[in-house]
Amino acid sequence: MPTKHDGFVKAQLLRPFVELARARGANVEAALKSFGLVTQDLRDPEKAVHAEIIYGLTNSLAEKAKDPHLGYHVADNFDMKAWLPTQDAFENARTIGEYYTRFLLSVPQQASSVRHTLKVDALQATYTVDRTVQTHQAPVQVEGFGMGQHIRTLQYLAKSHWSPKQVTLATAFPEALPEAPTGVTVKHAAVSGLALSFPSAWLTLPVRPQDMRSNDAPASRDTDLSIVRALRTAARPTLADRSQTVADHAQALGISPTRLTSSLKLQDTTLARELKRLRVDVAKEMFADPKHSVAGVAQALGYTDQSHFARFFRSQTGLSPREYRRTLLPE
Repeated sequence: MPTKHDGFVKAQLLRPFVELARARGANVEAALKSFGLVTQDLRDPEKAVHAEIIYGLTNSLAEKAKDPHLGYHVADNFDMKAWLPTQDAFENARTIGEYYTRFLLSVPQQASSVRHTLKVDALQATYTVDRTVQTHQAPVQVEGFGMGQHIRTLQYLAKSHWSPKQVTLATAFPEALPEAPTGVTVKHAAVSGLALSFPSAWLTLPVRPQDMRSNDAPASRDTDLSIVRALRTAARPTLADRSQTVADHAQALGISPTRLTSSLKLQDTTLARELKRLRVDVAKEMFADPKHSVAGVAQALGYTDQSHFARFFRSQTGLSPREYRRTLLPE
């Protein structure tokens, strides 16, 4: 477990970066290897790495994905309710103020490289993230993620009260953001992290009842669909591992096995069915790149027998791998 002084971050928090970079064609395995990591490290809930590596790796992934705003786009696409640092806050907070309180209390469990504070006066509240360690690598993409996550969360929580003109974001890395994200005012400032300011009155706004549930409580179909979609992202790095259980996938999502099974059932699907669909989708993505052989695709998806994989692929698509590849050729 990281301590509050050593500047470490849980490796599993890198997974959304790795998955989005992989989806955009980046060689994430090479990036991980250059920083002494492998995909398996991102599944270990106790694995912690220094902030220097986190910053360097996320910057490298952005470069390989050719996306200077990768961190922000990760925040804009991932399931924020299933993210470990925010899970308790989303599950149990009754007001926006309680959300931020619960969030800042949970951060030390995942990272010791930052300190979160909430300052409130009569007119304005400011949520501040300060970095507690100095590194050679600039935390550009991590800052982009943090800013995107805080903007998206506040907009979601404020709902009809949301007014971007009343929100100001101070950062040392404005280049990590797309121009004027969601209309908030972005200011360049010599700060060690970021500072998000908004009306203090928003802290008293209630969070809707459907946002206050335990992991095993009944959920809306929209929330369950979000969990199923998040499963497809979280399961990608482990498709070759046929020993993965419902409990393993639930842990990766930060929810209980019961909640995951219930969400799948409410969407009229099963874990096996979703993994089967994901394997077909990943196979099609890999076949689009001529450098991937049929044997290589089969191995990446957990098949030791190429002919077994070919029969599976045909049963799902109606085409053999080679026949499918021919459909990708220009006429």
